[in-house]
Amino acid sequence: MMRKSHIIRLTFVTLCSCIVFSSFMLKSSGMHPSSTGAPGETSCANAQIGCHSDASITNDNTHIVNTLIYSTADSSYVPGQTYTVTLQAQKPGMTKVGFGIVALRNSNNTNSGSWGITEAARTHTISGTGGLSSRRYVTHNITGNQTISIGLGQWSFNWTAPATDVGNITFYYATNCTNNSGDEMGDAIFLSSFQIHPYSGNSIHEWIKEGDFQAILNPSLNELVLHYELIKECELSVNLFDAQGKIIKRVDSSKRTRGIYSDRIDLSQDINTGIYFVHISINDQTLTKKIMIQ
Repeated sequence: MMRKSHIIRLTFVTLCSCIVFSSFMLKSSGMHPSSTGAPGETSCANAQIGCHSDASITNDNTHIVNTLIYSTADSSYVPGQTYTVTLQAQKPGMTKVGFGIVALRNSNNTNSGSWGITEAARTHTISGTGGLSSRRYVTHNITGNQTISIGLGQWSFNWTAPATDVGNITFYYATNCTNNSGDEMGDAIFLSSFQIHPYSGNSIHEWIKEGDFQAILNPSLNELVLHYELIKECELSVNLFDAQGKIIKRVDSSKRTRGIYSDRIDLSQDINTGIYFVHISINDQTLTKKIMIQ
C-alpha cells in the first residue's frame, strides 16, 4: 500500500575511504559495516583507524544537505508492503558521495524489514559486523559514489515492511560528502534518523490493483501512458513529480467507475532527463511509480 509521497529533508552517514589504496578501493564501493551512527554503531569517521580521521560530523536535524523521499504522506507502513525510498545529498561542487542506511525496530534496535535493490549498478546490501551481524544495510557500489550531477548524489531502493506490526521503526542513515582528494582528509559526514509507524487506516488496495499499475514512456509520441485497474468507483487524480518533489504535470481529479484504464500524459513541453515519480492518488492515499526519462 502506498499513499501520497512526502519529501522530508534529512541527513545520513557515509562511507569510508581509507588512505591505504586497497582499503580505499573497498570503501569506494560501500560504507564500513555498522557505521551509520545507529544505536550501538559508530560513524565512518571513527569506524576504524585512518578512515576519515579529520572529517566533520554533523547531526543535520535541520535538513540542510540531504533529502529522503518516502512513499507515504504520513510516514507509515503496512506489514508486508513494499515502499520506495530515495535518498539525495546536495552540496555545491561535490562530485563523489556515499551513503549507508539501516532500518531498526524501536523496541529493541533489531533489524526490521528487508531491502530490495532497484539500481544494481549503483547500490547493494551488506551485513553488519560483530554483534550487529544480523543488521542489513543498503550502501553504494563503486559506480554509485559518483554524483548524478555536480553537487547532487541520489539513490533509490525498496524497503519491505515486516510481516507483522512491530511498532515504530527508525531509519538510521549517513552520507559522506567527499572532496574527492583521493585520501581520507577533509570529508564531511552527515547523520540523521527518520521514524515511521504502523498504518491504522484504509488501504489504497481497496480501490486499485497495485500489481497491474504500469507507467510506460512512448518517446515517439512524447507521452507517458498509465495502465491500471480500479476495483471499485472512486475519485482519482494523477500527478507527475520530479525528483525534488515539484509537480511537472497535473491531471484534474475525476470520478472513475470500476474497470481498466489507460491514461496519457503529454510530455511535449521541455522535460529534462532524470528520475520522475508518477502518483495516482485516491482519497489522500497514493500509489507511486518511479520512471526514468532519458
